[in-house]
Amino acid sequence: MSIEETIQKAVQEAIQPLEEKLDKLTVHDDPYPRRLTVKEAAEILRVSENRVRELANYVEGFPSTRAEGEKSRIYIPRDRLYQWIENNYELIP
Repeated sequence: MSIEETIQKAVQEAIQPLEEKLDKLTVHDDPYPRRLTVKEAAEILRVSENRVRELANYVEGFPSTRAEGEKSRIYIPRDRLYQWIENNYELIP
């Protein structure tokens, strides 16, 4: 086993218990579904639905997807939105 492989194995063994602890700390009783509507995202962000649409359409990196075959329907992955909020809170009025 090379030194790189030994290091990778040691790091993985150190990280695994931390990942398990983090998973236990993660909130699983979130009242919002994993895939948010514009309305639900607006509630979380405390902005208007139009502002969420603007963020989805014009702000690079805002986590949003469009439903297959539905050009105007925007969905926002809940966990990615929470992460985006942590990193971009200054963009929210």
